[in-house]
Amino acid sequence: SSHLRVNTVGSHAAPAQILRRAVVAAMGGQTDGPPPAVCPMRGAEGGPPASAAPAAAAGGCPFAAAGAGGSQPAGEVLDPRNMMPVFPQTPAESQDMALSKDRATSSIPKADEPGNWVYPSPQQFYHALLRKNKEAEADAMDAVVHVHNVTNERTWNLILDWERMHKDQCPSPSLLRFVGRQHDLSFGAWCSSKISYRGAPFDRHDWFVDRCGLKTVRYVIDYYDDPKSGTKDGLDITVEVRPALDDLGGVMDRFRRPAWQAKRMWAAMMGGGMGDGRRPE
Repeated sequence: SSHLRVNTVGSHAAPAQILRRAVVAAMGGQTDGPPPAVCPMRGAEGGPPASAAPAAAAGGCPFAAAGAGGSQPAGEVLDPRNMMPVFPQTPAESQDMALSKDRATSSIPKADEPGNWVYPSPQQFYHALLRKNKEAEADAMDAVVHVHNVTNERTWNLILDWERMHKDQCPSPSLLRFVGRQHDLSFGAWCSSKISYRGAPFDRHDWFVDRCGLKTVRYVIDYYDDPKSGTKDGLDITVEVRPALDDLGGVMDRFRRPAWQAKRMWAAMMGGGMGDGRRPE
């Protein structure tokens, strides 16, 4: 269940902040250098894409570009939708315990083929950490995967909050691709770093949403460590999602949600987070 608290996941769960850092390191943390040259997005929050990603291959999980900050092994094939290889399900040499190979299917529809995005297994996450030359603790992988999956589900639900304004045109938006931009502060993130108790976000992603073939919409997403987030999933993380100011449509969408703008300012100064995007049944 996505409502399980982090400190109840697995028998040897690590503190939430440690788990969060493991997720960033494995699946998109650009911790050791600039973003990769193949990133489809560069520049400021309102800037347009520098180039489009090529057609996607199969597989993947919706987090970010883990190829950043590390060298790509020779002959390794990356999925252009997330700049990630397909990690193996076999145990690593350094592994001291068996890890689950089960992969959970997300609620996030793929834009270029039938079905939804599929999350990595604990075994694949372990390989992802090793690929980044990060310390990997096998007994924490179940909890790390839980944090990864819950955070992605929350991100998608918050995107759907914006996409509901266009439900007459597109009742079923889908995710086309995504990229990690940890070191590229959006304007909102820069403001938070100056005036908010949260400081700067620990990560940033851009997600590209296919609005039923009518247009591709870029969403800017900042992830904050936030002890005042008030979220029900047990993670002290605030996820701030908004359409990029790439065109008049993005500008108008922001103007159409003045309550969101007010909540954003309140959350930055007083806490309470930005919610999880879920609507009452």
